[in-house]
Amino acid sequence: MHSHAELLQTAFLGPWVRAPGDGPRTQHVYSSLLHWYEAAKFMPHHPDLRDAVLLQPTVKEVKRFGKLRQSSWRSDWNLVRPSILIAGLGFLTLQRPDLGLREVDLSMIKTGMAPMGLPERFVDACLERFDTWRRGPRITFIGADSAPEQVVGKALGKLVSAMPTWTLVTSASARAPWRLHDWCLANFIPAEYQGGPSTKLTRGYLRDLVDKCDQVVVFEERQAKRHDAVISHARHLKKKVSLELYAPAAELPRELEGLR
Repeated sequence: MHSHAELLQTAFLGPWVRAPGDGPRTQHVYSSLLHWYEAAKFMPHHPDLRDAVLLQPTVKEVKRFGKLRQSSWRSDWNLVRPSILIAGLGFLTLQRPDLGLREVDLSMIKTGMAPMGLPERFVDACLERFDTWRRGPRITFIGADSAPEQVVGKALGKLVSAMPTWTLVTSASARAPWRLHDWCLANFIPAEYQGGPSTKLTRGYLRDLVDKCDQVVVFEERQAKRHDAVISHARHLKKKVSLELYAPAAELPRELEGLR
């Protein structure tokens, strides 16, 4: 970070989220980490107030806007606010590598966050968890869009219990594993997007996804060879590979077929 003053003057894009009323996914621009933190107070039940936060021009006005509408904050705010703050720092770190937030001393980040006016003990605890996150792995999932939900859920549960702090590396195209993506967001796992909604999931693109991550989780039907090329590429690069095999559709219990 060239100067700690930049921390609250740097805009970043948030996650791809579904517009109200099941509309297409959009990415909001957050003018600063504080805009992200204050907007989250109104998610997911007051998207109108969340969006109004994004329009506030100064740190002072952002804080005032949130304070005046405390009755509309999410009911679990005290419980989730550390995770919200860490996820915001995560998105900022991923999108603005020029700030050097992966390497910079935590005291610099703390100084940069001072205008947010948060209690010191709270900030210290959050930065300790942020430090764990920035040293954690980047993980991508191949084939999760077509695997049964139960299989994906089980693999995620296994992963998270062993390692709660990591980054999701994913595409933002129609074929992206959106159920998995939304579960990660609900659990405050930052996402690093490769490409946009029109990106085609070609073999070359999947290789790029593997290049950008530390660990690959592949979902494959038993006896199928769909993802062999990606698996051998990941192994060649000495990435950690987990293979989750599942029964072909013909062998699935009837109640699981609808989840495919």
